[in-house]
Amino acid sequence: MPKNFATPARGPTGLAAAAAFVLATLPALAQQAPEAARAAEASCEQGRSLGHGLCGWAELTVDAFGNVTGGVRRGAAADGQVWIGLNADLGALLGWDGWSAEVSAYGIYGRQPTATLVGSQAAVSNIEALTTARLNELWLQRRVEGLGSIRFGQLALDTEFSVAAAAGNLISGTFGWPVALASALPAGGAAYPLPAPGVRLALGDPDGGTGVRAALTAGNPAGQYAPTTNPQAHNRYGTNFSTSGGAFGIIEGVTGAAAPEGSDGPRPWVAKLGAWYHNAGFDSQRYDSIGLSLADPDSNGTPKRYGNNYGGYGIVEAVAWRGEDANVNLFGRVYAAPPDTNLIALQVDAGLAWTGPFGRAADVLSLGVSQARVGSVARGLDRDMQSFGQDRFLRTHETIIELNYNLSVVPDRFSVQPVVQWLMNPAAREPDERVSTVQPLGDAALIGVRLSLVF
Repeated sequence: MPKNFATPARGPTGLAAAAAFVLATLPALAQQAPEAARAAEASCEQGRSLGHGLCGWAELTVDAFGNVTGGVRRGAAADGQVWIGLNADLGALLGWDGWSAEVSAYGIYGRQPTATLVGSQAAVSNIEALTTARLNELWLQRRVEGLGSIRFGQLALDTEFSVAAAAGNLISGTFGWPVALASALPAGGAAYPLPAPGVRLALGDPDGGTGVRAALTAGNPAGQYAPTTNPQAHNRYGTNFSTSGGAFGIIEGVTGAAAPEGSDGPRPWVAKLGAWYHNAGFDSQRYDSIGLSLADPDSNGTPKRYGNNYGGYGIVEAVAWRGEDANVNLFGRVYAAPPDTNLIALQVDAGLAWTGPFGRAADVLSLGVSQARVGSVARGLDRDMQSFGQDRFLRTHETIIELNYNLSVVPDRFSVQPVVQWLMNPAAREPDERVSTVQPLGDAALIGVRLSLVF
């Protein structure tokens, strides 16, 4: 997710209206006998059965954070998200065996804590975005038993690619779609909150066994916008269906052991290896179009352009301990990209999810550590600026540590999640003009809470 833009709060009207719509609409759709409802609900991979091959969901998430030191400023910020969706089994509805369709949308409201409080590259909250109502995914899928599936439409790649299941309860956005990818791609790439038109192919069983996923999407999900324009504002409602910015491709191979029979817990171990490629133009992190450093007073100020960009990643997960109603699942992730065209050339993440701590089977305690390192070419530009007499600190890394506890108040319905985040070198020591044009931002310490309600 790219560095966010702060937006002023404009009252709760949009969020409240979306929530009211959800509460009023979903029960009306679920007109079926209780026995049929229970049987159909078991067939829903997500959400609740609405009958006749339909599965629907609605979730309300509210985050509140306070920054006690460092960053842009001390203070508080809160944001909220209503997520609604509908999945249709077209075999049950229309007799199209193997076909399904899905549509989902967000109502997003509030003041983004990353831009308002911290100024970091990594998003403090994985739900923060520009205040709006936005179409999310809209796709058709054809599944062939024993072979795989193909999906096409408007896609958010962070729902399937580059994901560690053990990191699923961490709140910082970089533990989902990593800052190493988001900072490299136009508008952050085809991920929350900006999906893009494309196609996804899955072969084998990447979710439960061994398989391969590959996707091709438009390169810039926001469309063509000015350098000073917030890309989220340019595609504010998610309906641009942009095909601009070249093409972005990603492929991921997955293997691992199957989950224990009769268990809904994590697989004993999983390994993923992925790579991505983008065929549009990308700026050099150090040199101009005539070969001089961009810090040189004689530079023409136009960065050298490269015709493509690419990178790779690996993910490993393993269950360190499994009890009757509890387990400890560890994860590690590494992302790498060429330093010529990428600010973040290396990102390393690690952490754990302890499900069922302290005898509470529905609770989850999560710990995550992520370090995004600035590439050697971008650091070379900093040294050039110093050598030409400019006040400049050498950019190094941005590191985030998060600890949270997901307390299940009503299992599968309502949870309270206290969270603590410590951000070292926000923006990797890049000065923020709101604080200083020279001095880097101070380390930030945040405390917060997430409320999640599933309707």
